[in-house]
Amino acid sequence: MFDFNYQVSSIMQNQEMLNTYSENLKNQFTPGYKAETVQFSDIMNQTMSGGAQTRHGGIVFSQGQIFKTQTPTNLAMNGQGFFMVSDGVKNHYTRDGRFTWQNGQLCMQDGKRVQGFKLDPQGNISGDLGAIDLSLDPQTKLYAGKYTGFHFDETGKLYGESTLTDPVTNQTITTSTPLYQVGVASFANPSALKKTGTTTFAESEHSGGSVVGVAGQGALGSVAPGSLELANVDFAQQAAAIGMAKQNYEANMAAFRAMDKLTQSALGLVR
Repeated sequence: MFDFNYQVSSIMQNQEMLNTYSENLKNQFTPGYKAETVQFSDIMNQTMSGGAQTRHGGIVFSQGQIFKTQTPTNLAMNGQGFFMVSDGVKNHYTRDGRFTWQNGQLCMQDGKRVQGFKLDPQGNISGDLGAIDLSLDPQTKLYAGKYTGFHFDETGKLYGESTLTDPVTNQTITTSTPLYQVGVASFANPSALKKTGTTTFAESEHSGGSVVGVAGQGALGSVAPGSLELANVDFAQQAAAIGMAKQNYEANMAAFRAMDKLTQSALGLVR
């Protein structure tokens, strides 16, 4: 027996799958993007006259390829963990390390501020989690008024660089002072995080709360400075999934239209 409700549900589900896999392909070149997966399974109802569909899926947080950019504010997570960024109201979590200095603070391109810990001169954490500040003085061209440059290391520590040149020997000496360490968060069930943007996420009821640490601590991965993590989208896999969803969508639509036409004909005979 043809079930209109079930057929409409199947059409809508295939449309959702097409939208999801198309979005994945659209972002295959977006750094830090994580592919989303979706599938449905049938559950027969008590009368056995039809079925319900239950949605399964989530975000795939497999490691993307690390690409060297040479841009000093670009950071990539190599292994488990997320960078923490704040919109001023709440924290978000991301693997998208396309960071830049905006008004003296390390930020995502949309302005969300990267969160980190202040360090003492020995490199120990000495402050609470907050924005990472390193303003460039427009007159002296020095960071924080005294550093000629900066760099990050594989633990996510930010160092201010001081470069001095001996006027006699012309020898250059560079010293580094630890300033901040980027905060890194992990979750018990990251695949259950909910999207708040193309490459940003928030915790959900099923992801568990964030556990905050720093790179290299426990199971947390390392930071690749001057690098970006590329999207983990498999083009061939996504293209095949789109092809299958499209075939199913077209088949369901054809069946629905055929039965709708038969129903209209039957109603015409009754009249």
